[in-house]
Amino acid sequence: MNMNNGKQSVEGSTILYGVPKVGYGEYGGCTPFPICLKAAANYLGEDIDYDYAMVVSGAAFRLTWDETCWNGGNVDVIFAFDDPEMVYKNGIEALGRKFELLTREPKATKEDFISFIKKQIDKGYPCIGLGFIGPPEACLITGYRNEGKTLLGWNFFQDCPEYAAVLKFDDSGYFITDSWWENKDTVAVMAMGEKTSSPMPLKTMVQNAITVLSGRRQGNYAKGLMAYDAWKKAITDESQFPVEPILPLLAERLMCQGDATDCISDGRSNVAKFFRKLAEQNPEQPLFREIAGKFHAVAQNSYEMYRTLGGWQRGENQMRQLSVRENRLKIAELIDKCKAADSEALQLLQKLEETL
Repeated sequence: MNMNNGKQSVEGSTILYGVPKVGYGEYGGCTPFPICLKAAANYLGEDIDYDYAMVVSGAAFRLTWDETCWNGGNVDVIFAFDDPEMVYKNGIEALGRKFELLTREPKATKEDFISFIKKQIDKGYPCIGLGFIGPPEACLITGYRNEGKTLLGWNFFQDCPEYAAVLKFDDSGYFITDSWWENKDTVAVMAMGEKTSSPMPLKTMVQNAITVLSGRRQGNYAKGLMAYDAWKKAITDESQFPVEPILPLLAERLMCQGDATDCISDGRSNVAKFFRKLAEQNPEQPLFREIAGKFHAVAQNSYEMYRTLGGWQRGENQMRQLSVRENRLKIAELIDKCKAADSEALQLLQKLEETL
């Protein structure tokens, strides 16, 4: 689609109609930033797939675990690299587009955000925001009214009753909100502006993948291969799972277990898909297929974790299944298998880098 198709401007308002909807499950994925990246890119005429967005951003290779607590934010893409901006920068610059980021801290104002958003929307570029409605996950800003005080777009949480009750909706389905700044989880907005360079080369993608997968610690977080050990330690710590199940406590534990499983399920399955495509296009390079196979193995083990708990859901049944020691020991074995396959994939990526 041409970026000007559906652009409607009147005094004090510009709205970009036709930007694809984002949400959990769109494109078969569950990672907000790459979903937003694909939707915005497709609107701008970039025919990219979700697996490509996952890989070039680096999000597909991530795994992070807070070693000090059961942290519901463990697998946020912001932790993929040690520089929190890098996952967003990589994703946007991988398309050859100019990356600009405005963060709320330390001293940005509402007027700064409005000016930033209006400038991009007026040029025909959707913005990717963090927050705006609900938690600081990625969303799309597709227009403004009332000189920017009112914003429109797509958000992963706009249909949740607790948020929808205070929103209005455009006929297009876009949310309409004028209380986005009052949400303290509105922490950043970024632009994927005009074309400034060529798309990211494969060697850079591979180098980024190696960085994200490599085991390391940063602050309270175990990252990459080391995150598997921290995850396994937490899930096998009997002191964290009372004999008499306490549902609120189990809900917290299950959220972290489920998020980590989602992270590697969505991430590694899309890496496998990406490298299978490369293998088909380049049959003379056997490493592509070998790498795809290792990441496929991680994804398959993650699916077995879901089955162990009776599904991917976060319901009472899954909570009670998680409280069963035998189930957690089985998950621990699967975590070890995932780490082994990821380790082998990392070695193959390092071999591939030498050939590029």
